[in-house]
Amino acid sequence: MAAPSPQPAAPAPASGGSYRLLYVSLLVVGAGNSMLQPLLPPLARELGLPDASLGWIFSLSALFWVFASPFWGRRSDDVGRKPIIALGMAAYAASMGLFAIVVIIGLNGLLSGAALFACLILARAIFGAVGSAASPASQAYVADRSTPAQRTERIAALTAAFALGATMGPAICAVLAGRFGLVFPLIFTCVLAGASAWTIWRFLPEPEKPSAPPERARWIDSWRLASDDRLAPFLIYGFGLSILGGTIQQTYTLYLMDRLDVTGRAAAEQASAGFMVGALALLATQMALIPRLHWKSSTFMIAGAAVLSAGIVLQMLATTLGALVVSQFLQGAGFGLARPGFAGGASMSVRPHEQGAAAGLVVAVNGAGFVISPITGGVAYDYLHPLAPLAISLALALIMALFASRSRRLKHIESAPPPPSIDPTN
Repeated sequence: MAAPSPQPAAPAPASGGSYRLLYVSLLVVGAGNSMLQPLLPPLARELGLPDASLGWIFSLSALFWVFASPFWGRRSDDVGRKPIIALGMAAYAASMGLFAIVVIIGLNGLLSGAALFACLILARAIFGAVGSAASPASQAYVADRSTPAQRTERIAALTAAFALGATMGPAICAVLAGRFGLVFPLIFTCVLAGASAWTIWRFLPEPEKPSAPPERARWIDSWRLASDDRLAPFLIYGFGLSILGGTIQQTYTLYLMDRLDVTGRAAAEQASAGFMVGALALLATQMALIPRLHWKSSTFMIAGAAVLSAGIVLQMLATTLGALVVSQFLQGAGFGLARPGFAGGASMSVRPHEQGAAAGLVVAVNGAGFVISPITGGVAYDYLHPLAPLAISLALALIMALFASRSRRLKHIESAPPPPSIDPTN
């Protein structure tokens, strides 16, 4: 069994301003994506599209994300982190802008049916194919400038910025859509993402490219790295976590509507409360709890899967809104422990010149579960039983906890005591 790869003795330092730029960029992406959740169902009905079409738009985008993320992570090893991050944010702006344009054309009756559906898929595909560049390059930028002792905390801070955006997104969307219409939040996100891309390109410091071997980085090398026994256990765990997250996210509102017998605006408001509480729990876990824990990566992964299991069981038993909201709190806390655990461990398991490729694979598995979650989620809910998606999720969470507790490779990656907590607002 291979020992953990050596890390650089003195990573290039980064100022607090550098991290703030990355935090704000991922916050914009998190807010924009979470705005789509309450926006798309009413938009789809106004456009005459079936409800099921929404899941497949996200699923196909996730498929692009899976294959593109490793390429962009490896590419950042070759050309540097900053241009890849800026490209990803610019592509995200273009995706949201084109999505808004297609919706406007559809609402005016100039496009409908299959042609409209195809254009929406293509607009969203830009995010999956090119917008996916920002996340792995951002993680690799942090890895380049942190020691193993700092890495899990700083990657957790990046994830927390995304979670903060996801928490803010529904509230921002409600205000903007109520005042300016359903399309305006899409345009607003496009402008913010474009401004973020320009700011990254103009102000993010990167005095030198990451240390890389002489040969040109190749996309296929990233997929070869995925089978490396240093990294593969973390990716397996992350793939399971992604399936679990996609399944729960796509069926929670349906489950709430059927369990509490609510519809329409009341259902949207009550479901939004659960999603926001879950995002806040994830944020609090990553920003307040993780920096104070002296755990191995595998311990974070075991604890995260265990807390997730408790949240799923509570959701299965819940008969009131309060119980459902508490279940979302537990699930958010579980994700908050598990994601930095596997992402930080994956980063510590590879060499410095492999950081971009490893980050790309981590981001890829984060989206991979959403390719098949329409089956484990919506299809299982409609054709098997309303509890079927939760039963699948519970079984998967228990398997993940067992896997993390038994894998000798995962246990071998140590997490050193963290430094003082990083506050992304400073």
